[in-house]
Amino acid sequence: MVLVRNLAGKSPSGAVGLIVLLGLILNLSGTWLPLIDRDEPRFAGASAEMLARQDWVVPWFNGEPRYDKPPLIYWAQIAAYECLGENSVAARLPSVLFSIGTALLIYFWTRRQAQPKTALVAAVIFSTCLQVLIHARLAVADLSMIFFVCAAQWSGWELTRPGAAERWRWWAFFYVSLALGFLAKGPVAWLPLGGLLLGRWLRPQAFVLPAGKTVLGLVLMLGLVALWGIPAELRTHGDFARVGLGYHVVYRSFGVMDGHGGHGLLGWLASTPFFLVLFFFSFFPWAFRVPGALRKWWPLRQDDIFGWYLLTQAGLVFLVFTLVRTKLPHYTLPAFPCLAMWLARAGESGLVPDLKVFRNTVIMAVLVLVITNTGNFVKDTIFPSHHLFEKARPQLTPAMKFGAVEFTEPSLVWEFEAVVTNHLEVLSAEDSVDFMRAGKPALLILPTSLYAANPAQWGTNLSVVQIQGINFAHNASQIGLTALIRH
Repeated sequence: MVLVRNLAGKSPSGAVGLIVLLGLILNLSGTWLPLIDRDEPRFAGASAEMLARQDWVVPWFNGEPRYDKPPLIYWAQIAAYECLGENSVAARLPSVLFSIGTALLIYFWTRRQAQPKTALVAAVIFSTCLQVLIHARLAVADLSMIFFVCAAQWSGWELTRPGAAERWRWWAFFYVSLALGFLAKGPVAWLPLGGLLLGRWLRPQAFVLPAGKTVLGLVLMLGLVALWGIPAELRTHGDFARVGLGYHVVYRSFGVMDGHGGHGLLGWLASTPFFLVLFFFSFFPWAFRVPGALRKWWPLRQDDIFGWYLLTQAGLVFLVFTLVRTKLPHYTLPAFPCLAMWLARAGESGLVPDLKVFRNTVIMAVLVLVITNTGNFVKDTIFPSHHLFEKARPQLTPAMKFGAVEFTEPSLVWEFEAVVTNHLEVLSAEDSVDFMRAGKPALLILPTSLYAANPAQWGTNLSVVQIQGINFAHNASQIGLTALIRH
Protein backbone atom coordinates (compact mmCIF):
# COMPACT_ATOMS: atom_id res chain seq x y z
CA MET A 1 0.00 0.00 0.00
CA VAL A 2 3.00 2.29 0.44
CA LEU A 3 3.65 1.89 -3.29
CA VAL A 4 0.01 2.78 -4.04
CA ARG A 5 0.23 5.93 -1.92
CA ASN A 6 3.47 6.97 -3.64
CA LEU A 7 2.11 6.36 -7.12
CA ALA A 8 -1.10 8.20 -6.30
CA GLY A 9 0.67 11.28 -4.99
CA LYS A 10 0.29 14.86 -6.16
CA SER A 11 1.50 14.14 -9.71
CA PRO A 12 -0.79 11.77 -11.64
CA SER A 13 1.96 10.49 -13.95
CA GLY A 14 2.94 7.55 -11.76
CA ALA A 15 -0.65 6.42 -11.30
CA VAL A 16 -1.37 6.81 -15.01
CA GLY A 17 1.66 4.69 -15.84
CA LEU A 18 0.53 1.99 -13.42
CA ILE A 19 -3.01 1.95 -14.82
CA VAL A 20 -1.74 1.66 -18.40
CA LEU A 21 0.80 -1.02 -17.51
CA LEU A 22 -1.76 -3.04 -15.55
CA GLY A 23 -4.25 -2.80 -18.40
CA LEU A 24 -1.69 -3.94 -20.98
CA ILE A 25 -0.51 -6.88 -18.87
CA LEU A 26 -4.02 -8.05 -18.04
CA ASN A 27 -5.74 -7.51 -21.36
CA LEU A 28 -3.10 -8.19 -24.00
CA SER A 29 -2.45 -11.64 -22.58
CA GLY A 30 -4.16 -14.18 -24.80
CA THR A 31 -5.11 -11.76 -27.57
CA TRP A 32 -2.97 -13.88 -29.90
CA LEU A 33 -5.33 -16.85 -29.45
CA PRO A 34 -7.85 -17.53 -32.25
CA LEU A 35 -11.12 -15.63 -32.21
CA ILE A 36 -14.03 -17.16 -30.31
CA ASP A 37 -17.29 -18.01 -32.07
CA ARG A 38 -19.63 -16.41 -32.77
CA ASP A 39 -19.41 -12.67 -32.14
CA GLU A 40 -15.67 -12.10 -32.38
CA PRO A 41 -15.27 -13.45 -35.95
CA ARG A 42 -18.31 -11.48 -37.08
CA PHE A 43 -16.92 -8.19 -35.81
CA ALA A 44 -13.38 -8.88 -37.00
CA GLY A 45 -14.53 -10.22 -40.35
CA ALA A 46 -16.89 -7.31 -40.94
CA SER A 47 -14.07 -4.85 -40.32
CA ALA A 48 -11.80 -6.72 -42.73
CA GLU A 49 -14.51 -6.74 -45.39
CA MET A 50 -15.24 -3.04 -44.91
CA LEU A 51 -11.53 -2.37 -45.41
CA ALA A 52 -11.41 -4.54 -48.53
CA ARG A 53 -14.45 -2.79 -49.99
CA GLN A 54 -13.28 0.66 -48.84
CA ASP A 55 -16.81 1.09 -47.50
CA TRP A 56 -16.79 3.15 -44.28
CA VAL A 57 -20.58 3.39 -43.92
CA VAL A 58 -22.13 -0.09 -44.12
CA PRO A 59 -20.46 -3.06 -42.40
CA TRP A 60 -20.37 -6.30 -44.40
CA PHE A 61 -19.76 -9.90 -43.37
CA ASN A 62 -19.44 -12.82 -45.76
CA GLY A 63 -20.74 -10.71 -48.62
CA GLU A 64 -23.88 -9.51 -46.83
CA PRO A 65 -24.62 -6.25 -44.94
CA ARG A 66 -24.26 -6.59 -41.16
CA TYR A 67 -26.78 -4.42 -39.34
CA ASP A 68 -26.16 -5.63 -35.79
CA LYS A 69 -24.07 -2.70 -34.57
CA PRO A 70 -23.18 0.86 -35.64
CA PRO A 71 -19.76 1.40 -37.22
CA LEU A 72 -17.43 2.83 -34.55
CA ILE A 73 -15.95 -0.51 -33.44
CA TYR A 74 -15.38 -1.45 -37.09
CA TRP A 75 -13.56 1.82 -37.71
CA ALA A 76 -11.38 1.17 -34.66
CA GLN A 77 -10.55 -2.37 -35.81
CA ILE A 78 -9.76 -1.13 -39.31
CA ALA A 79 -7.28 1.36 -37.81
CA ALA A 80 -5.66 -1.50 -35.91
CA TYR A 81 -5.52 -3.62 -39.09
CA GLU A 82 -3.75 -0.82 -40.92
CA CYS A 83 -1.09 -0.80 -38.20
CA LEU A 84 -0.77 -4.50 -37.33
CA GLY A 85 -2.38 -6.44 -40.17
CA GLU A 86 -5.57 -8.49 -40.08
CA ASN A 87 -5.06 -10.80 -37.12
CA SER A 88 -6.60 -11.59 -33.75
CA VAL A 89 -4.36 -9.18 -31.83
CA ALA A 90 -5.35 -6.26 -34.05
CA ALA A 91 -9.05 -7.23 -33.90
CA ARG A 92 -8.96 -7.22 -30.09
CA LEU A 93 -6.68 -4.21 -29.61
CA PRO A 94 -9.49 -1.61 -29.62
CA SER A 95 -11.15 -3.34 -26.65
CA VAL A 96 -7.82 -3.38 -24.80
CA LEU A 97 -7.28 0.33 -25.41
CA PHE A 98 -10.86 1.36 -24.64
CA SER A 99 -10.64 -0.57 -21.37
CA ILE A 100 -7.48 1.27 -20.38
CA GLY A 101 -9.01 4.55 -21.51
CA THR A 102 -12.06 3.95 -19.32
CA ALA A 103 -9.82 3.23 -16.32
CA LEU A 104 -8.04 6.54 -16.95
CA LEU A 105 -11.36 8.40 -17.16
CA ILE A 106 -12.33 6.86 -13.82
CA TYR A 107 -9.00 7.90 -12.31
CA PHE A 108 -9.15 11.54 -13.39
CA TRP A 109 -12.85 11.88 -12.56
CA THR A 110 -12.36 10.41 -9.09
CA ARG A 111 -9.38 12.72 -8.43
CA ARG A 112 -11.77 15.65 -8.68
CA GLN A 113 -13.96 14.17 -5.94
CA ALA A 114 -11.63 12.19 -3.65
CA GLN A 115 -8.03 11.56 -2.64
CA PRO A 116 -5.52 10.54 -5.36
CA LYS A 117 -5.13 7.11 -3.73
CA THR A 118 -8.90 6.59 -3.97
CA ALA A 119 -8.81 7.53 -7.65
CA LEU A 120 -6.15 4.90 -8.31
CA VAL A 121 -8.10 2.29 -6.36
CA ALA A 122 -11.25 3.05 -8.39
CA ALA A 123 -9.37 2.55 -11.66
CA VAL A 124 -7.87 -0.72 -10.41
CA ILE A 125 -11.25 -2.03 -9.23
CA PHE A 126 -12.73 -1.42 -12.68
CA SER A 127 -9.74 -2.93 -14.48
CA THR A 128 -9.69 -6.13 -12.43
CA CYS A 129 -13.36 -7.11 -12.12
CA LEU A 130 -14.18 -10.33 -13.94
CA GLN A 131 -16.60 -9.10 -16.59
CA VAL A 132 -14.25 -6.30 -17.64
CA LEU A 133 -11.34 -8.73 -17.82
CA ILE A 134 -13.40 -10.95 -20.11
CA HIS A 135 -14.65 -8.25 -22.48
CA ALA A 136 -11.52 -6.11 -22.53
CA ARG A 137 -9.84 -8.85 -24.56
CA LEU A 138 -12.68 -9.61 -26.96
CA ALA A 139 -13.13 -8.26 -30.49
CA VAL A 140 -16.61 -6.88 -29.75
CA ALA A 141 -18.19 -3.45 -29.29
CA ASP A 142 -18.80 -3.38 -25.52
CA LEU A 143 -15.67 -1.64 -24.21
CA SER A 144 -15.88 1.10 -26.85
CA MET A 145 -19.42 1.82 -25.66
CA ILE A 146 -18.38 1.67 -21.97
CA PHE A 147 -15.68 4.28 -22.60
CA PHE A 148 -18.14 6.82 -24.00
CA VAL A 149 -20.78 5.97 -21.38
CA CYS A 150 -18.21 6.70 -18.66
CA ALA A 151 -17.26 9.94 -20.42
CA ALA A 152 -20.95 10.92 -20.50
CA GLN A 153 -21.45 9.99 -16.84
CA TRP A 154 -18.51 12.19 -15.87
CA SER A 155 -19.35 15.16 -18.07
CA GLY A 156 -23.02 14.90 -17.12
CA TRP A 157 -22.09 15.27 -13.46
CA GLU A 158 -19.90 18.30 -14.14
CA LEU A 159 -22.47 19.81 -16.49
CA THR A 160 -25.22 19.77 -13.86
CA ARG A 161 -23.24 21.28 -10.96
CA PRO A 162 -24.86 24.46 -9.62
CA GLY A 163 -22.48 27.29 -10.43
CA ALA A 164 -20.24 25.05 -12.54
CA ALA A 165 -17.40 26.74 -14.39
CA GLU A 166 -16.84 26.00 -18.08
CA ARG A 167 -20.38 24.63 -18.40
CA TRP A 168 -20.31 24.85 -22.20
CA ARG A 169 -17.19 22.68 -22.35
CA TRP A 170 -18.87 19.98 -20.25
CA TRP A 171 -22.05 20.42 -22.30
CA ALA A 172 -20.15 19.64 -25.52
CA PHE A 173 -18.24 16.79 -23.84
CA PHE A 174 -21.51 15.23 -22.68
CA TYR A 175 -23.48 15.30 -25.92
CA VAL A 176 -20.54 14.33 -28.13
CA SER A 177 -19.94 11.36 -25.79
CA LEU A 178 -23.58 10.33 -26.14
CA ALA A 179 -23.30 10.50 -29.93
CA LEU A 180 -20.08 8.46 -30.05
CA GLY A 181 -21.54 5.99 -27.58
CA PHE A 182 -24.48 5.46 -29.91
CA LEU A 183 -22.09 4.91 -32.81
CA ALA A 184 -20.33 2.32 -30.65
CA LYS A 185 -23.35 0.20 -29.69
CA GLY A 186 -26.64 1.99 -30.12
CA PRO A 187 -29.20 3.64 -27.81
CA VAL A 188 -27.98 1.92 -24.63
CA ALA A 189 -25.23 4.56 -24.57
CA TRP A 190 -27.89 7.20 -23.86
CA LEU A 191 -28.62 5.88 -20.36
CA PRO A 192 -26.43 8.60 -18.72
CA LEU A 193 -28.98 11.16 -19.94
CA GLY A 194 -31.63 9.24 -18.03
CA GLY A 195 -29.45 9.47 -14.92
CA LEU A 196 -29.31 13.26 -15.24
CA LEU A 197 -33.06 13.49 -15.70
CA LEU A 198 -33.58 11.38 -12.58
CA GLY A 199 -31.22 13.66 -10.68
CA ARG A 200 -33.06 16.75 -11.85
CA TRP A 201 -36.41 15.19 -10.91
CA LEU A 202 -35.49 13.70 -7.52
CA ARG A 203 -32.97 16.32 -6.37
CA PRO A 204 -33.75 19.51 -8.29
CA GLN A 205 -31.58 21.73 -6.09
CA ALA A 206 -28.50 19.60 -6.75
CA PHE A 207 -28.82 19.21 -10.54
CA VAL A 208 -28.97 22.10 -13.02
CA LEU A 209 -30.34 21.03 -16.39
CA PRO A 210 -31.77 23.96 -18.39
CA ALA A 211 -34.38 22.86 -20.91
CA GLY A 212 -33.06 25.03 -23.75
CA LYS A 213 -29.48 23.79 -23.50
CA THR A 214 -30.73 20.21 -23.18
CA VAL A 215 -32.74 20.47 -26.39
CA LEU A 216 -29.79 22.08 -28.17
CA GLY A 217 -27.54 19.27 -26.91
CA LEU A 218 -29.93 16.63 -28.19
CA VAL A 219 -29.88 18.33 -31.59
CA LEU A 220 -26.07 18.21 -31.56
CA MET A 221 -26.09 14.55 -30.52
CA LEU A 222 -28.60 13.50 -33.17
CA GLY A 223 -26.82 15.60 -35.79
CA LEU A 224 -23.54 13.81 -35.16
CA VAL A 225 -25.24 10.42 -35.35
CA ALA A 226 -26.98 11.50 -38.55
CA LEU A 227 -23.63 12.17 -40.27
CA TRP A 228 -23.32 8.40 -40.44
CA GLY A 229 -26.95 7.36 -40.01
CA ILE A 230 -28.43 9.17 -43.00
CA PRO A 231 -25.91 7.78 -45.54
CA ALA A 232 -26.32 4.32 -43.97
CA GLU A 233 -30.10 4.51 -44.28
CA LEU A 234 -29.94 5.72 -47.86
CA ARG A 235 -27.43 3.06 -48.85
CA THR A 236 -29.47 0.24 -47.26
CA HIS A 237 -32.93 1.59 -48.19
CA GLY A 238 -33.90 1.82 -44.52
CA ASP A 239 -32.74 -1.66 -43.54
CA PHE A 240 -30.12 -0.42 -41.09
CA ALA A 241 -32.77 1.14 -38.86
CA ARG A 242 -35.32 -1.58 -39.48
CA VAL A 243 -32.95 -4.41 -38.56
CA GLY A 244 -30.39 -2.66 -36.36
CA LEU A 245 -32.92 -0.80 -34.21
CA GLY A 246 -36.14 -2.67 -34.93
CA TYR A 247 -34.81 -6.17 -34.39
CA HIS A 248 -31.63 -5.84 -32.36
CA VAL A 249 -32.95 -3.14 -29.99
CA VAL A 250 -36.77 -3.23 -29.91
CA TYR A 251 -37.22 -6.98 -30.30
CA ARG A 252 -34.34 -7.67 -27.91
CA SER A 253 -36.18 -5.55 -25.34
CA PHE A 254 -39.55 -7.27 -25.67
CA GLY A 255 -38.61 -10.70 -27.02
CA VAL A 256 -36.05 -13.40 -26.29
CA MET A 257 -33.13 -13.68 -28.72
CA ASP A 258 -31.21 -16.95 -29.13
CA GLY A 259 -32.66 -18.36 -25.92
CA HIS A 260 -31.07 -15.66 -23.71
CA GLY A 261 -33.97 -15.05 -21.35
CA GLY A 262 -37.20 -16.53 -20.01
CA HIS A 263 -40.10 -17.18 -22.38
CA GLY A 264 -43.54 -15.89 -21.49
CA LEU A 265 -44.61 -13.78 -18.54
CA LEU A 266 -43.59 -16.40 -15.98
CA GLY A 267 -40.22 -16.84 -17.67
CA TRP A 268 -39.63 -13.10 -17.61
CA LEU A 269 -40.60 -12.85 -13.94
CA ALA A 270 -38.34 -15.78 -13.08
CA SER A 271 -35.43 -14.08 -14.86
CA THR A 272 -35.79 -10.68 -13.14
CA PRO A 273 -33.18 -11.49 -10.42
CA PHE A 274 -30.70 -12.55 -13.12
CA PHE A 275 -28.44 -9.50 -12.99
CA LEU A 276 -28.57 -9.09 -9.23
CA VAL A 277 -27.41 -12.68 -8.75
CA LEU A 278 -24.90 -12.51 -11.58
CA PHE A 279 -23.47 -9.27 -10.18
CA PHE A 280 -21.48 -11.27 -7.64
CA PHE A 281 -19.72 -13.05 -10.50
CA SER A 282 -19.49 -10.18 -13.01
CA PHE A 283 -18.06 -7.71 -10.47
CA PHE A 284 -15.95 -10.38 -8.76
CA PRO A 285 -13.90 -10.07 -6.55
CA TRP A 286 -15.21 -6.65 -5.48
CA ALA A 287 -18.94 -7.37 -5.51
CA PHE A 288 -18.99 -9.04 -2.10
CA ARG A 289 -17.95 -5.76 -0.44
CA VAL A 290 -20.83 -3.79 -1.96
CA PRO A 291 -23.85 -4.96 0.12
CA GLY A 292 -22.21 -4.16 3.49
CA ALA A 293 -20.90 -0.82 2.27
CA LEU A 294 -24.31 0.04 0.83
CA ARG A 295 -26.01 -0.77 4.13
CA LYS A 296 -23.66 1.57 6.01
CA TRP A 297 -23.93 4.29 3.37
CA TRP A 298 -27.74 4.35 3.19
CA PRO A 299 -28.27 6.64 6.21
CA LEU A 300 -25.78 9.10 4.65
CA ARG A 301 -27.42 9.23 1.23
CA GLN A 302 -28.98 12.67 1.66
CA ASP A 303 -25.62 14.33 2.27
CA ASP A 304 -23.54 12.40 -0.28
CA ILE A 305 -24.82 13.83 -3.56
CA PHE A 306 -21.94 12.46 -5.60
CA GLY A 307 -22.31 8.94 -4.18
CA TRP A 308 -26.05 9.16 -4.83
CA TYR A 309 -25.37 10.15 -8.44
CA LEU A 310 -22.98 7.22 -8.99
CA LEU A 311 -25.48 4.72 -7.61
CA THR A 312 -28.33 6.30 -9.58
CA GLN A 313 -26.42 5.91 -12.85
CA ALA A 314 -25.45 2.32 -11.96
CA GLY A 315 -28.90 1.44 -10.68
CA LEU A 316 -30.54 2.74 -13.84
CA VAL A 317 -28.46 0.31 -15.90
CA PHE A 318 -29.53 -2.62 -13.71
CA LEU A 319 -33.17 -1.53 -13.79
CA VAL A 320 -33.36 -1.17 -17.57
CA PHE A 321 -31.73 -4.51 -18.32
CA THR A 322 -33.76 -6.27 -15.66
CA LEU A 323 -36.87 -5.13 -17.55
CA VAL A 324 -35.44 -6.15 -20.95
CA ARG A 325 -36.49 -9.66 -21.98
CA THR A 326 -33.20 -10.77 -23.56
CA LYS A 327 -30.49 -11.16 -20.92
CA LEU A 328 -26.75 -11.68 -21.30
CA PRO A 329 -24.18 -11.43 -18.48
CA HIS A 330 -22.32 -8.41 -19.88
CA TYR A 331 -25.34 -6.15 -20.33
CA THR A 332 -24.73 -4.40 -16.99
CA LEU A 333 -21.14 -3.39 -17.85
CA PRO A 334 -22.13 0.31 -18.24
CA ALA A 335 -22.74 0.37 -14.47
CA PHE A 336 -19.23 -0.76 -13.55
CA PRO A 337 -17.32 2.56 -13.83
CA CYS A 338 -19.71 4.21 -11.35
CA LEU A 339 -19.72 1.17 -9.08
CA ALA A 340 -15.91 1.09 -9.02
CA MET A 341 -15.79 4.76 -8.05
CA TRP A 342 -18.50 4.39 -5.43
CA LEU A 343 -16.80 1.40 -3.81
CA ALA A 344 -13.40 3.13 -3.79
CA ARG A 345 -14.95 6.16 -2.06
CA ALA A 346 -16.68 3.83 0.41
CA GLY A 347 -13.26 2.45 1.26
CA GLU A 348 -11.86 5.95 1.70
CA SER A 349 -14.67 6.94 4.08
CA GLY A 350 -14.33 3.81 6.17
CA LEU A 351 -17.54 2.09 5.06
CA VAL A 352 -15.33 -0.77 3.91
CA PRO A 353 -12.51 -1.40 6.43
CA ASP A 354 -10.06 -2.87 3.90
CA LEU A 355 -10.70 -3.48 0.21
CA LYS A 356 -7.55 -5.63 -0.02
CA VAL A 357 -6.70 -3.99 -3.33
CA PHE A 358 -3.22 -5.42 -3.73
CA ARG A 359 -4.25 -8.99 -2.86
CA ASN A 360 -7.28 -8.99 -5.15
CA THR A 361 -5.34 -7.44 -8.01
CA VAL A 362 -2.63 -10.09 -7.77
CA ILE A 363 -5.23 -12.87 -7.64
CA MET A 364 -7.03 -11.63 -10.75
CA ALA A 365 -3.78 -11.03 -12.61
CA VAL A 366 -2.55 -14.56 -11.88
CA LEU A 367 -5.95 -15.98 -12.85
CA VAL A 368 -5.91 -14.16 -16.18
CA LEU A 369 -2.33 -15.05 -17.04
CA VAL A 370 -2.79 -18.72 -16.18
CA ILE A 371 -6.02 -19.11 -18.16
CA THR A 372 -4.89 -17.21 -21.25
CA ASN A 373 -1.50 -18.91 -21.45
CA THR A 374 -3.05 -22.33 -20.86
CA GLY A 375 -5.07 -21.61 -23.98
CA ASN A 376 -1.87 -21.94 -26.04
CA PHE A 377 -1.65 -25.63 -25.15
CA VAL A 378 -5.27 -26.53 -25.94
CA LYS A 379 -6.08 -24.17 -28.81
CA ASP A 380 -6.17 -26.99 -31.39
CA THR A 381 -9.03 -28.52 -29.38
CA ILE A 382 -11.05 -25.46 -28.43
CA PHE A 383 -10.65 -23.57 -31.72
CA PRO A 384 -11.56 -26.18 -34.36
CA SER A 385 -11.93 -23.72 -37.26
CA HIS A 386 -8.43 -22.39 -36.66
CA HIS A 387 -6.96 -25.89 -36.31
CA LEU A 388 -8.60 -27.02 -39.56
CA PHE A 389 -7.43 -23.91 -41.38
CA GLU A 390 -3.83 -24.34 -40.25
CA LYS A 391 -3.78 -27.97 -41.43
CA ALA A 392 -5.45 -27.15 -44.75
CA ARG A 393 -3.66 -23.87 -45.44
CA PRO A 394 -0.81 -25.23 -47.62
CA GLN A 395 -3.36 -26.59 -50.10
CA LEU A 396 -5.63 -23.55 -50.30
CA THR A 397 -5.74 -21.16 -53.25
CA PRO A 398 -7.46 -17.75 -53.40
CA ALA A 399 -9.87 -18.47 -56.27
CA MET A 400 -11.37 -21.77 -55.05
CA LYS A 401 -15.06 -21.97 -54.20
CA PHE A 402 -15.78 -22.17 -50.49
CA GLY A 403 -18.70 -24.08 -48.97
CA ALA A 404 -19.76 -25.69 -45.70
CA VAL A 405 -22.38 -28.19 -44.55
CA GLU A 406 -23.92 -28.15 -41.05
CA PHE A 407 -20.87 -26.59 -39.36
CA THR A 408 -21.11 -22.98 -40.56
CA GLU A 409 -19.70 -20.98 -37.64
CA PRO A 410 -18.48 -17.42 -38.41
CA SER A 411 -14.96 -18.46 -37.46
CA LEU A 412 -14.76 -20.36 -40.77
CA VAL A 413 -15.21 -17.08 -42.64
CA TRP A 414 -12.60 -15.28 -40.55
CA GLU A 415 -10.03 -18.08 -40.73
CA PHE A 416 -10.32 -19.33 -44.30
CA GLU A 417 -10.88 -15.99 -45.99
CA ALA A 418 -7.35 -15.11 -44.95
CA VAL A 419 -6.49 -17.08 -48.12
CA VAL A 420 -9.72 -17.87 -49.99
CA THR A 421 -11.29 -14.80 -51.59
CA ASN A 422 -14.73 -16.28 -52.29
CA HIS A 423 -17.39 -15.99 -49.62
CA LEU A 424 -18.65 -19.01 -47.68
CA GLU A 425 -21.67 -20.76 -49.22
CA VAL A 426 -23.96 -22.54 -46.76
CA LEU A 427 -24.95 -25.83 -48.42
CA SER A 428 -27.21 -28.78 -47.76
CA ALA A 429 -25.70 -32.25 -47.84
CA GLU A 430 -27.28 -32.87 -51.25
CA ASP A 431 -26.06 -29.58 -52.73
CA SER A 432 -22.55 -30.18 -51.42
CA VAL A 433 -22.14 -33.20 -53.73
CA ASP A 434 -22.80 -31.08 -56.84
CA PHE A 435 -20.61 -28.34 -55.34
CA MET A 436 -17.59 -30.67 -55.20
CA ARG A 437 -18.30 -32.46 -58.50
CA ALA A 438 -18.52 -29.26 -60.54
CA GLY A 439 -14.91 -29.66 -61.60
CA LYS A 440 -13.68 -26.29 -60.36
CA PRO A 441 -11.19 -25.75 -57.52
CA ALA A 442 -13.24 -25.99 -54.36
CA LEU A 443 -13.08 -26.26 -50.59
CA LEU A 444 -15.87 -27.99 -48.66
CA ILE A 445 -16.07 -28.26 -44.88
CA LEU A 446 -18.43 -30.77 -43.29
CA PRO A 447 -18.74 -32.94 -40.20
CA THR A 448 -16.49 -35.97 -40.36
CA SER A 449 -19.44 -38.21 -39.51
CA LEU A 450 -21.26 -37.03 -42.65
CA TYR A 451 -18.19 -37.57 -44.81
CA ALA A 452 -17.47 -41.01 -43.35
CA ALA A 453 -20.95 -42.29 -44.22
CA ASN A 454 -20.15 -42.26 -47.96
CA PRO A 455 -16.76 -40.73 -48.85
CA ALA A 456 -16.98 -41.51 -52.55
CA GLN A 457 -20.07 -39.40 -53.26
CA TRP A 458 -18.08 -36.14 -53.23
CA GLY A 459 -15.73 -37.37 -55.94
CA THR A 460 -12.24 -38.77 -56.24
CA ASN A 461 -8.77 -37.27 -56.24
CA LEU A 462 -9.65 -35.00 -53.32
CA SER A 463 -7.31 -33.89 -50.56
CA VAL A 464 -8.83 -34.76 -47.20
CA VAL A 465 -7.93 -32.88 -44.02
CA GLN A 466 -9.51 -33.87 -40.71
CA ILE A 467 -9.45 -32.60 -37.12
CA GLN A 468 -11.21 -33.20 -33.79
CA GLY A 469 -12.27 -30.44 -31.43
CA ILE A 470 -14.96 -28.84 -29.29
CA ASN A 471 -17.61 -26.50 -30.66
CA PHE A 472 -18.15 -24.11 -27.73
CA ALA A 473 -20.63 -22.09 -29.76
CA HIS A 474 -22.91 -25.14 -29.79
CA ASN A 475 -23.20 -26.51 -26.26
CA ALA A 476 -19.47 -27.30 -26.03
CA SER A 477 -20.10 -30.42 -28.09
CA GLN A 478 -17.40 -32.67 -29.48
CA ILE A 479 -17.00 -32.27 -33.21
CA GLY A 480 -14.97 -33.82 -35.99
CA LEU A 481 -14.44 -31.69 -39.09
CA THR A 482 -13.31 -32.64 -42.56
CA ALA A 483 -12.06 -30.32 -45.27
CA LEU A 484 -12.35 -31.64 -48.81
CA ILE A 485 -10.09 -29.82 -51.27
CA ARG A 486 -10.28 -30.06 -55.06
CA HIS A 487 -7.49 -28.36 -57.00
